[in-house]
Amino acid sequence: MVLDDESLELRFFDALGGHLVTVGGPGEGPGELTWAGHLSPFADGVQLKGGDKRIRFSASGDLIADERFDWTPLQQFLCPFTFFGDDVFLCEYVPGGVQAGDGMRAPRYRLFRTDWKGERRDTLGLFSGSSTASYRTSDGMFRTVEDPFARQDLIAVGGSPPIVAVLSRDRYELTLMTTSGEVLRVVRRHGAGQPGAEALEDIHARATALTPGLTPAELADLVPAPETLPAGNALLVDRIANSWVGRLSLAAAGAEHDTYEVFLADGRLQGEVTVPAGARLMDVGDDYVLLVRSDEFDVPFVELYGLIKD
Repeated sequence: MVLDDESLELRFFDALGGHLVTVGGPGEGPGELTWAGHLSPFADGVQLKGGDKRIRFSASGDLIADERFDWTPLQQFLCPFTFFGDDVFLCEYVPGGVQAGDGMRAPRYRLFRTDWKGERRDTLGLFSGSSTASYRTSDGMFRTVEDPFARQDLIAVGGSPPIVAVLSRDRYELTLMTTSGEVLRVVRRHGAGQPGAEALEDIHARATALTPGLTPAELADLVPAPETLPAGNALLVDRIANSWVGRLSLAAAGAEHDTYEVFLADGRLQGEVTVPAGARLMDVGDDYVLLVRSDEFDVPFVELYGLIKD
């Protein structure tokens, strides 16, 4: 299934890429959309958030439900929503943050599960990480700056039975838990995401542009080591609850492949999978992976690849 956010059409394809049916489209009628987003699986079909509606289709494209919701209770939360069945997973900022290292303070947020109306609320845990960070300057004051390392943690939900996966990107810590918040396993990988000299120079340049007025010593504190870079840049939980972690690629332009590390639901490393460079992993089956890749004109294409297991 492919959702076109320009035409607002949802297109269904068979396993070989043959077009089956197109549903949706712009409008206010049953199954029609004024805005499209948050496409996610539901039982044997698919659901999407369209404007102020939740619309559900069967796997054959038949309309199952078209319900209107008041999204006001959910709009106060800034982190991305993850929709899964009747649940919505999101987070809220916890004031104060946590001490993440010498002279650095990382914001903290609370991950919780609610329903589509925002009436129920179950806390799953506390995590740190954000797209901003606070650093101590030479005069002892904390200063909040835009983080050039995009440290915000990634959240994914999937599998049967479903699990929640949270990837703390700055230190490659993958937390696997049930949808009720019970931690199943925590996986840590040391030495991930370390760049080469050229990548570090580029990061220093971006940090300088984002934080004018810092002395060289303060800038060195701002970018203390390669370990401050994100250790991963993508996260997906497949249909059998394997977690796919996209490794941060710092290879020179022209690299042919990106790498995903695959973990079983119990946290064991199953192996590595390489995909074409720049492709975004969308779905995983028993013997295939579904990718989205853009051409030189930034036009996205959906590509189906066989999954070869050594």
